[in-house]
Amino acid sequence: MRFFLVAVICINFSCEGSLNKGQNSDKKSGAQKNKYALGFQILKQNNITVLEIFNPWQRAKDVSIKYKLVKTNFKEADSNIFTSYIKVPVKKVVCLSTTHIAFIDALGCTDNIVAVSGANLISNSKIRAKIKTKVVYDVGYEQGLNYELLISLKPDVVFAYGIGSDVTGYINKLKELDIPVVLIGEYLESHPLAKAEWIKFFAEFFDRQQIAKMRFDSIAENYNNLKELVSKEKIKPIVMSGLPWSGTWYVSGGKSYTAKLIEDAGGEFLWKSINSHESLPIDLETVFQKSNETDYWLNSGSAKTLKEIISVDSRLSNLKPFKNGKIYNNNARLSETGGNDYWESGVINPDVILKDLIVILHPGLLPGYKPFYYKNLN
Repeated sequence: MRFFLVAVICINFSCEGSLNKGQNSDKKSGAQKNKYALGFQILKQNNITVLEIFNPWQRAKDVSIKYKLVKTNFKEADSNIFTSYIKVPVKKVVCLSTTHIAFIDALGCTDNIVAVSGANLISNSKIRAKIKTKVVYDVGYEQGLNYELLISLKPDVVFAYGIGSDVTGYINKLKELDIPVVLIGEYLESHPLAKAEWIKFFAEFFDRQQIAKMRFDSIAENYNNLKELVSKEKIKPIVMSGLPWSGTWYVSGGKSYTAKLIEDAGGEFLWKSINSHESLPIDLETVFQKSNETDYWLNSGSAKTLKEIISVDSRLSNLKPFKNGKIYNNNARLSETGGNDYWESGVINPDVILKDLIVILHPGLLPGYKPFYYKNLN
């Protein structure tokens, strides 16, 4: 029987009880060192590849999950230590997040995708075409997964993700059905290059390690060159982000992915003093008061026009960036059904996102360049 998931939820676990301590502990035994990513590590042991992920959902603590990969010609008798494994390279995979599609596409393995979750939210043109012709299926969401369809597809692995610990519910269900499932936690990384580095994790399932290395090294070089270019700018525009929802404005913390991109693009994030990686609620009055300090407004929810922003709250028209026409949203690339490519291919193109932000905040630095993911609302 092929069994696939070994989870270690630790109090005093062998990785010494925390994300960083766990990584340091396993590095001593030969784990490959990541440049930016904190959420996973790769360990080669003879014919076995051990992938370990750390704290793969929000507010998880001391959670370590290991996946053991072996080549398809591996004989179980070769090792009496590992009794559970996933055979690689995989041929049929299911993606429960659009970002998983982006990583797999970057590896040149899009044809291996047999099912997705939330077909309407997908931007990848190849996958959208296959959905229309019923070559790729929509298996639904988390607790509403179509298990009967999943069983019929016989995937080699399901790539999943979880916002909270309740993710273990449907993972255990898949486990009971003998459907291999792997949790992906790239969305929890706060550094843009850390998210992109998860391409190395995906590469292990497709035997595309060299492609992943070359792609990531190129992304990191481009990103850091752009960061160096803008670092010479003395003026740092102040940037706000988000849009209120039901009377509350959820702002990204000062340690977040959004804050890091703004900093590296030569901007100053309005909420940089909030010592958090997560979004936190701020009352509208506070935002209105602080907005007088801002020069730009980025990532304004789902708004496509200034009129849509005013429809949320008419007072938003009084904000400084609104008056000055400096609202830029990351929804320049929407599919016909509303899928936003920023939240799909953006995960593997942080250098492109950074370039967009630099041309917005410092338009003189990149003459002739037009943003790829962003547009100026009017």
